[in-house]
Amino acid sequence: MTKLRKIELNLGNPENGWLPIKLISNDFNLEFYASNIPENPTDKLCEALILALNGIESEICWNMEPDSYYFELKQSGKKINMIISNSSGIAKNRKVIYELIGDFESIILPLYRSLKKFNTLEFNKTDWKKIDQTKLNKLTEIVTRRKTTYNNGYNSAGLNS
Repeated sequence: MTKLRKIELNLGNPENGWLPIKLISNDFNLEFYASNIPENPTDKLCEALILALNGIESEICWNMEPDSYYFELKQSGKKINMIISNSSGIAKNRKVIYELIGDFESIILPLYRSLKKFNTLEFNKTDWKKIDQTKLNKLTEIVTRRKTTYNNGYNSAGLNS
């Protein structure tokens, strides 16, 4: 497990149902192309962040047909663990490749900001669909509320730091 300053997630311009993704942290760099089949992973990331901000373990699957990467978000007291694993076709045979320990500021905010930035990109609807605006609005509302709480000396669970 790696203590973390901050992660960076770059969601590139999608083409033909494939999205270039780059995740960077202190000593880890992961680049891959994810498919929008069978589910749109950018929508799923938005949902996963909403769940994580409500203290519920969540997971996003980035399908690469047939391989996959999984980002799991688990709250552990004041910290948030982000576990990255991959599998070759069979989800049950996952291998953890990296685990990050951070908090609202170092994990949730960068993931949220990458989704907001992604939804401002111009691309053809046949290449990829935008994140569901209702979900993104809900996430924005929760993040805004948490940022206020976090900046007032509380952690992302609303407990004193």
